[in-house]
Amino acid sequence: MRIFGYGIILITAIIILFFIWYRERYTLKVKKYSVYLSDLPEGLAGFTVLHLSDLHGKRFGKRQQNLMHLIRQQQFDLVAITGDLVNKFRPDLDPAIEIIEQLPDKPVYFVPGNHEWKTGFRQREKLVALGVRILDNKAENTGDDRGSIWILGVDDPHTGRDRLDESLKAAGGAPQILLAHSPDIFPEAAANKVDLVLTGHTHGGQVRFPLVGAVFAPGQGLFPRWSYGRYQSGHSTMIISPGLGESDLPIRLNIRPEIVLVTLLPLNHSNLGRGH
Repeated sequence: MRIFGYGIILITAIIILFFIWYRERYTLKVKKYSVYLSDLPEGLAGFTVLHLSDLHGKRFGKRQQNLMHLIRQQQFDLVAITGDLVNKFRPDLDPAIEIIEQLPDKPVYFVPGNHEWKTGFRQREKLVALGVRILDNKAENTGDDRGSIWILGVDDPHTGRDRLDESLKAAGGAPQILLAHSPDIFPEAAANKVDLVLTGHTHGGQVRFPLVGAVFAPGQGLFPRWSYGRYQSGHSTMIISPGLGESDLPIRLNIRPEIVLVTLLPLNHSNLGRGH
């Protein structure tokens, strides 16, 4: 009887652990930020970027139906994807294609991550065929009669392919949004007074503890300086997405997969220093 009781306890524990594992990996969140820019045209107040990162070939339901249901509930003007659509162990672009094909008719910008390069970035032509604009050390102006914004991108900083000077040279002014896979670009971006930097790569640490935060992030090691959320350095704001997928270990704890919405607002005396 005692052995039978231990068996019931063990089975119950396994079921609970599986439930937690599944919930943490597949329960999607929406994280919203407001960023105030001094050079933003008044006509573009409320311009919103949907930021996706680090899918790593993961699926959220058949043809990504759970993820797309959440995305369709949001209002945005532009899509920024900051790398690692594929996983080096399984370089299948189909899960990402299923998302891109179902996005609303908005500009989609992409910068490659280290997992793209670990698989030879064979996905480039497929992304271009879908209308994705690849900003590997490039810049492009986007906007309409309300005003314009420069979207800059660098190739993967984690593998040393970033050339921010080339992107800045291609840009014709401000405001500027920089897309990069890794937050390692932030000091250089801040030194050049880039308004907003959107990155991923860290997965938020994949495991986070109260008060401590992330214990480890790729490229930064233990107790990383940058792991998740908003960071400020002088004129520049950086927002790190925890991403949607995982790479080496299929585990998340206290950092669920997120889609990120960043709304731009003009900076003036009435909202100086605000944001959330």
